[in-house]
Amino acid sequence: MGDEWQPEAVVRLRLERLKKEFSDYISVNSEKIDANIPVFFGHVIASLDKTLPGLSDEFFDQFIDAMAFAVLETSKRSEEIPFVEKLFDYAMRNKRGSRNRAVYDILLGMKMINTGKYAEGAEQLKKYRSADIIICPAIAYCYFVLSTQQNPIERSGEYQRLKDMALAAREQMIELIRLNPPINRLKDLEIAEDPRINKIFWFMIKQAIDWFPSEREFLRIGIEKASKDGRRDLKEELLNIAIERFYNDMFFLRELYKLKLENRDAGGVAGVVKQMTQQYPDEIEPIYYGLKLSIITSRMDTYYRFRKLATGKNTPLQALLLLDYSFEVMSGKQADAAACMDEIRKRFGPQHFFVTLLEYVAHDFHSEDPKKLKRSKKAIFDSIDQYCMKLLKIEGL
Repeated sequence: MGDEWQPEAVVRLRLERLKKEFSDYISVNSEKIDANIPVFFGHVIASLDKTLPGLSDEFFDQFIDAMAFAVLETSKRSEEIPFVEKLFDYAMRNKRGSRNRAVYDILLGMKMINTGKYAEGAEQLKKYRSADIIICPAIAYCYFVLSTQQNPIERSGEYQRLKDMALAAREQMIELIRLNPPINRLKDLEIAEDPRINKIFWFMIKQAIDWFPSEREFLRIGIEKASKDGRRDLKEELLNIAIERFYNDMFFLRELYKLKLENRDAGGVAGVVKQMTQQYPDEIEPIYYGLKLSIITSRMDTYYRFRKLATGKNTPLQALLLLDYSFEVMSGKQADAAACMDEIRKRFGPQHFFVTLLEYVAHDFHSEDPKKLKRSKKAIFDSIDQYCMKLLKIEGL
């Protein structure tokens, strides 16, 4: 295809296909690759030049990283630190753009921890504590393990050293709060899926929750991480602690509402809405969640009650009209929904982008196909929900 321009999405797709081909090759030829890493990287570069000539330095380097991680993931020598260092050195030499070693240093540090080299692992990771939320807990774990390895005589120098290690573990968890690093920035690395590293993170988060019972941030970090990782079990466990300790914290109430909604626990959702309303009687957010629950359950009496409260809070008319329409749609009332749509057109204007979208999706609301009807209802409900939350300045669920 020469050097002709291709959309970035197409380039990514072709790279993913090539990555899959190499992954299959690596799984079959792992020992051969381990024995001659330079030849392997030469093969990778030749394939990139042939398949995607003119590839940007950024994509080129990302592919080199992916190949290094794939080799390490498959290799029987992945726990040998000298081999890991050698592999990463070759990968670095073959990159075209930035020679930043951060991802390799982090991966090497995690490998050190996995092989019991705790002091070396902690030292290796120190300068990358802001990279991802898994780093500080990993360093803290190193100090925690080192502090429990022996039981020296009290007042001895060794006793003081281990006491300092235990304190250092706590300090690293406090650093996690101070630095507030991003969650799952390293998700593309091999360590992101390593069960040992994940176990370390959750072990240290739970330790910190016990060490610092009045500090909400460890619970917040754990809940956000559990949400992004799809760990509903851990999220529920942490929310139970959070609501008990910080019953009036809106973040935790919001997350509990979301969890109950995902679990289709209408009674639980209603309970959270009631608690929110009691704690934040002057806020529109709890009222909005009550409206949302009423729409999902198609409860006219409840919807009317919350709508009246919303009107009293000077809720924008646009939001109320959209929610009325959503309620009639979810209740399956086609004629009433059409009447609500007429009001929306008058208020928004017939050429408004959101009105155009709703009208297009609403075509399937009249379908006799149950699947189409269900999809239409969900699309209408979700889009109106997102629009109203933005209009009302409510944090996304």
